[in-house]
Amino acid sequence: MNAFEDKSYSENIILILSATVRALGSVLANNSEIALHDLRHPASSIAEIANPQVTGRKKGDSVLSGMRTDPAFINVMEDKNEPVSLLLDYETFSHEGKPLRSSTVLYRDRAGKPFAAICINVDNSGIEQAITLLQSLSGIKAPPTATPLPAPSSENHHESIENLMYEIIGSTTTASSGNSRTDMKRANLMAVKSMQEKGIFLIKGGVEKAAAALGVTRYTIYNYLDELKNGDESPTHTKTQ
Repeated sequence: MNAFEDKSYSENIILILSATVRALGSVLANNSEIALHDLRHPASSIAEIANPQVTGRKKGDSVLSGMRTDPAFINVMEDKNEPVSLLLDYETFSHEGKPLRSSTVLYRDRAGKPFAAICINVDNSGIEQAITLLQSLSGIKAPPTATPLPAPSSENHHESIENLMYEIIGSTTTASSGNSRTDMKRANLMAVKSMQEKGIFLIKGGVEKAAAALGVTRYTIYNYLDELKNGDESPTHTKTQ
């Protein structure tokens, strides 16, 4: 039995996709990042990355270290009877708030569970710099440009997974607009929805930490997730907390 046959289906696909990321990254412009996530290990999910300067990440970083919000996080939590899901050309924001154009491919195993994702993130801010250069070469005075955001330090950006989880939870838990159970339910639902979009529930312990922050049980968090999955964000019926 050769090395390829000795590996699992998912591991073989990860190997194939890693080579694909390296090949594409060798020819794409440096404003296009390609990241391969091994979703079986969300706390250190980045298995391969090309042009990492776009988001400042590196191999071994967690799934939480990249985007402030990403619709793909919601799709990852769903088991579907299809091998591949595509989310094409949508807007995301980097950890520092820089707007990016993104596309994601999700790969599912034979049980329908997502195990890998290739995410492409394109930073078009360099287009403004190119326009400024062309204007200077043509003798046309360029308009003033906004001051670019400072590059994040590795100390702050590559935080521990624990700190990232608490940061996300802290940024999404806000006081409700009223004191009734209905107001509290709506506020909790919105907080859980925001946490879901930030990927908190992909990490082990995320449900428990969210429950503690909201003062509910982990079963209530699962109920909220079910309601959001079914498209019910209105607090017309409140389950026991």
